Amino acid sequence: MQALRLLAIDRLDARIAFYRDAAIGTRQFVAQAEQLARALPRAAHVINLAENRYHFLLGWAAACLREQVTLLPPGQTDDVLAILRLEYPDHHTLDDAVIERLIAQTTASGIESVPAQWQLPATRIVAIAFTSGTTGASTPHPKTWGSLFHNSRLAAAEVLGGTNRTLVSTVPPQHMYGLEASLLSALTAESFLYDGKPFYPADVRRALAAVPAPRVLVTTPAHLKVLAEAEVELPELDRVVSATAPLPIELARRIEDAWQTELVEIYGCTEAGVMAHRRPTQSESWHTFSGGTMTTTSGVAEYSAPQLACPVPLQDVVELSTATEFFLRGRAADMVKVAGKRASLQELTRQVLAVPGVEDAVVFLPDADARPAAAVVAPGLTVAAILRELRTHLDGVFVPRPLVIVEALPRNAVGKLPRETLLRLLAQGRA
Repeated sequence: MQALRLLAIDRLDARIAFYRDAAIGTRQFVAQAEQLARALPRAAHVINLAENRYHFLLGWAAACLREQVTLLPPGQTDDVLAILRLEYPDHHTLDDAVIERLIAQTTASGIESVPAQWQLPATRIVAIAFTSGTTGASTPHPKTWGSLFHNSRLAAAEVLGGTNRTLVSTVPPQHMYGLEASLLSALTAESFLYDGKPFYPADVRRALAAVPAPRVLVTTPAHLKVLAEAEVELPELDRVVSATAPLPIELARRIEDAWQTELVEIYGCTEAGVMAHRRPTQSESWHTFSGGTMTTTSGVAEYSAPQLACPVPLQDVVELSTATEFFLRGRAADMVKVAGKRASLQELTRQVLAVPGVEDAVVFLPDADARPAAAVVAPGLTVAAILRELRTHLDGVFVPRPLVIVEALPRNAVGKLPRETLLRLLAQGRA
């Protein structure tokens, strides 16, 4: 059985993270992870809620050493966590306070090499990720160390820019994109991890200014939109990485021009992890990561890669150029049919966003047989004015009704809007 290193860095004097304004070396990391592993209670699963990225990395390594499976919830709301705890009763929970207490007064003396137990079978399940629930109930997806190891190394090599990059991320480590593209590469590909999760533009600027170049910002389209509108000046960036939702080409150009950098998008899903990448200002097509291929059968796309146990069927409509280059044409579930006509919810959302004065919007189906509805952030506009503008561009059957104006769209940490959230917005707007 193939074994893969949990820490694929040979030098114990190498840096691994920027924690509390100081660099942490691999020797100290190994010592703290070992101490944390010894302190963990017996359990089959662990829920790692740490928001400090270095704490999360320590909790991840300690769980792997104790052969505990890390549960990666689709959110951290009380109801989501309550369901997770009921479904996985043999668990314990880690958070920042617990981890900080358990690693207190760790000494790195005596650590001369990475211990032998830091070798994991490639087939060992080390995590269970869950879909975000955008279209319904979340579904568990077990993750092997082999798939996560290779995906994070591919992301580092082909998107992040190689080794020794300092990664500042606005994405939570519990999300598959955040895990593979901005956290595990600290273990597998010598990335240098910034421990915080900056949110506001000024926080992002301070985080990047605090760490050494070459710097990479790992984020989402929703966060990039906020940063661009704030016109924040950032320190020199080697590149910006975006995922979780389609990135408008106009925003990509604006980011590259403002910060004199390259913006790279990642395409992935919870089931397969990272699958492909592109630089949207240069090409509309996507290229799979090395070793990965796309096929389509009866209109259903599948992704295959050596690190995956079997081909993964996708929910997106894919147009192939070759087995390794393709175009995304929207989600299969995104296509709606009204009065015998078809349209894409993504395209309808784009049309609403194009209305002057609209700051944010989402078009969705309240239920399978309904016509499209919309929630819109548009200070100063009325519903009638928005609908009047849309009727000049859209077939009448696709003009969203109802359309409700809201103060803000409560996107989650990766910029998505779960279905339950959309239905609540619609109900509140109708009240």
